[in-house]
Amino acid sequence: MSPPPLVSPPPLVIAHRGDSAHRPENTPASFASALEVGAALVELDVQLTADGHPVVLHDPTVDRTTNGWGDVRRMTLAEVKALSAGYRERFGDAYAGERVPTLAEALGLLHGRARVMIEIKSDSVTDEVASGVEAPTIAEVRRQGLAEQVALISFDHRALLHCRELAPEITRGHLFGRTTANEVIEAARDAGCGIVMPHKSQLDDTLAGRVRDEGLKLATWVVDEPTELKRLAPFGLYGVGSNRPGVLLQALADGLFEE
Repeated sequence: MSPPPLVSPPPLVIAHRGDSAHRPENTPASFASALEVGAALVELDVQLTADGHPVVLHDPTVDRTTNGWGDVRRMTLAEVKALSAGYRERFGDAYAGERVPTLAEALGLLHGRARVMIEIKSDSVTDEVASGVEAPTIAEVRRQGLAEQVALISFDHRALLHCRELAPEITRGHLFGRTTANEVIEAARDAGCGIVMPHKSQLDDTLAGRVRDEGLKLATWVVDEPTELKRLAPFGLYGVGSNRPGVLLQALADGLFEE
């Protein structure tokens, strides 16, 4: 199967944890920077605190990106909020005042300025529909009237089934690591996903063709270099997650897909 021609318009650039190459990931500073460089779609991660609040954090612990330590799922929101989220190891003290935002705060910042992909982290998913991070996440999306501006994405198939049950009207996207075209299609069908997001190393003509024939949108992650974005263009991508959204957006504005 030959790949499709270069797509027009080019893929959406998804700001992965915000403008995370230049600001501490998943913080208001990172999201604000993503908006400043023109990102129309921002991805963020949610974990659940011990007292039931969805907070924007990638890891199950606060150890890597804050000045604290411990499992966020065993911490109260107040304990999480007491920490600096300035990611000192990468950014020194430049962003020491940043805090881990609640999902409500992050959506409030992005509301009306960008669409949002919310990644449901497996660490905060349970077998019961009502006890994991999915239910309060959906409740906040609905409270802010953002059901049509948000996609709920996850590697965790259980999470996506829960999201389909709780909020069938909200778009769902399935993330994949190592996978096959059959697994992608079967999982997407089962969870009613409109978007599939295999890792870029898994993209090939067969997978892209199957996804296209199924009527699904194909996205991937993480793409930080314009040359790589152009190399992936024949797969007809809907979007690419990037830690450097401004770099890719500038390359597209400069005619990357017209060369």
